[in-house]
Amino acid sequence: MKDYVLDTHAFVWWVARPKRLGRAARRTLGDVDAGRARAWLPAILGVELTLLAEHGRRLIGVAELDAAMKRNDLVSVLPLDLAQATEFALLGVLPDPFDRMIVAAARTTGRPLLTADAVISESGLVEVIWD
Repeated sequence: MKDYVLDTHAFVWWVARPKRLGRAARRTLGDVDAGRARAWLPAILGVELTLLAEHGRRLIGVAELDAAMKRNDLVSVLPLDLAQATEFALLGVLPDPFDRMIVAAARTTGRPLLTADAVISESGLVEVIWD
């Protein structure tokens, strides 16, 4: 079974605005919905959703993250660990700290990242799936 890490917007769009997903991302998440693949949500994703809401950008919250995991046992939170923190320290080329943490999660687990983020895609730091 193939495993994928999701960026914050990929998760939000999957749950709330699936038409915004790229074709490859939509297919991949369809595989998760059908039980053919696993989606990993970096723990920092919950923090980013909370901070976005606190700044007036209410997309979805931690409750929706929890509900997604309850609906599908192939959706799991990837706990933050020391390997990710160490990798974070090496990713100074990425200016956004949440991007750094999410890329660190994908890199330390060796999993592709679902993201539309051009900075991440163009960095070449991780395999990206989107269009």
